[in-house]
Amino acid sequence: MNEENIEPSGNSDQEYQDQQLSVTEAISGVISAPGETFETIATTPKRNYWLTPILIAVLLGLVTSFLFMQDKELTSKTMEKQKENMMEKFRENIKNGTMTQEQAESAMDSMNPEGTMFKVIGYGGAAIGPFIILLVLSIIYFIALKIFKSEAHITDVMNVVGLSFIIIAVGNLLATVVSIIMGDLTSLGPAMLTTEESAGKKIFAMLTKVDLFAIWFYTVVSIGLSKIGRISFVKSAAFVFGIWLIFYVILLSVLF
Repeated sequence: MNEENIEPSGNSDQEYQDQQLSVTEAISGVISAPGETFETIATTPKRNYWLTPILIAVLLGLVTSFLFMQDKELTSKTMEKQKENMMEKFRENIKNGTMTQEQAESAMDSMNPEGTMFKVIGYGGAAIGPFIILLVLSIIYFIALKIFKSEAHITDVMNVVGLSFIIIAVGNLLATVVSIIMGDLTSLGPAMLTTEESAGKKIFAMLTKVDLFAIWFYTVVSIGLSKIGRISFVKSAAFVFGIWLIFYVILLSVLF
């Protein structure tokens, strides 16, 4: 009687283990079938799927930074636009007494495309940026799931964000390649259909932040959180895109 009870349990455990995805299957599954992929991750033993895709994202980010910095025309044009925007804010800060002339000049020097600081910021951001974004978003989403009374573990949330981040990394690389071809910095979205001169500075800046790969990323994250958190997709998407909208508004307020 005892042997009969033990044998099925062993077979069940083996089948349970066999269902677990490899890292390669998880990465490819996020692109081809995110719902099924995250469902499998949610119902099989916990595993740190997030590390490999984040390391891939770092590599793609370094390649993206290298391509951007190699195109002198693109970097110069981009930095000139940034300098114009920054100088306007610096003049206001100097006038208000919140910044000195020396501080403003030092900040402007760091935006020199030929300077060492520019390269350090570019490559450094590519190297540590994905890890920072992973940590920040995972904490925010984990807190949200707890508010929804979910029993999801922080590792589950990090897997969702980490695996999905491949989409952002590929999108940034493609956007840089397109920017090099077009001769001006752009995103893979409605900004490609117009120019800053025709749309106006503010409208064009808003359009450049609406990126198709970013929308894809947040959609996949919403699917993943709904699966691992056992909440409805509507709740998950409402929170994920709501947080994105808040960051979007804050960024625009900083730019203007």
